[in-house]
Amino acid sequence: MTLSVTLGRVLAIGGSMLLLAGCLHPTPNLAVVPQGQPVSFEAERVVRALDGLAATTGSRMGLTGSARVTLEGPDFKLNRPQRIALARPGRLRFEILALFDQLAAILVTDGVDYGFYDASAGQVSEGRVSSTLLWNLTKIDLSPDELVGLLLAAPSPEAGTLSAGAWLEPTGRLAIAFAWPTEAIDAECLSEDPFRASVASECVLSHRTVVETGGQLFFFDEADALVEVRGLDPAGVIRYRVRFEDYEPVGAENGPRFPKRVTLESPANASEARFQWKRVRFVPELADEVFRLPESMRAAKGS
Repeated sequence: MTLSVTLGRVLAIGGSMLLLAGCLHPTPNLAVVPQGQPVSFEAERVVRALDGLAATTGSRMGLTGSARVTLEGPDFKLNRPQRIALARPGRLRFEILALFDQLAAILVTDGVDYGFYDASAGQVSEGRVSSTLLWNLTKIDLSPDELVGLLLAAPSPEAGTLSAGAWLEPTGRLAIAFAWPTEAIDAECLSEDPFRASVASECVLSHRTVVETGGQLFFFDEADALVEVRGLDPAGVIRYRVRFEDYEPVGAENGPRFPKRVTLESPANASEARFQWKRVRFVPELADEVFRLPESMRAAKGS
């Protein structure tokens, strides 16, 4: 059974129940590169924001919870509750619920292999994770590793990218760019810590580089909370845009703050995925079995 067929069945489960109820110099694409006052990577606010996100990324390894997930695009619409488990690197489990909390479908991946169970047909598809897996099955145009980091609200700059500018926007937001270098660079400019890749002047790339070669833009509010991430392809094409909103403490009143609403946009596909979290619990690790289909479901393969 092809992925397109399984997706079609999932979107059709239950019929209508799934339907929705400037101080910078000119740059090639001002909609991509922020406008504002350039600031040094050694500025206190930049260091504080990056150190804070690095600490969050280092400590936030996984979560379990539930969310209402809304998917919208030119030819699809889905709005259903889901049970979700996430763990670095690139491991996830989505359980799509039908009416009365019955299981409609389940997708699991350990970052290498995936399993998909369609309850309406009682059938299973399995295989290797591909670059289009999540788009085919969930209409989210990201890799599992990217999606896990973003849903944890703790993404990191891509390994191999370098600092490419920081700005204070007129609204007060801080924008920080990381980009792929345009040519071979000194190995001393790289660091095992993606947040603290050398910020020596000879290692910081031009702000134009993020448009030319692609990379990521991180945006922080005045309280240093991550509020937006943009992933860029070369030529300044926005591959994805993610907004983090409605921060609340998890667990105790003084627990770690987490955005209860995460919205992922894919401009190329004119699609959007919104996760409205209802319950979240951070976990240091999850058993491998969480990211595999139960044997009772796998037995249905080929039926």
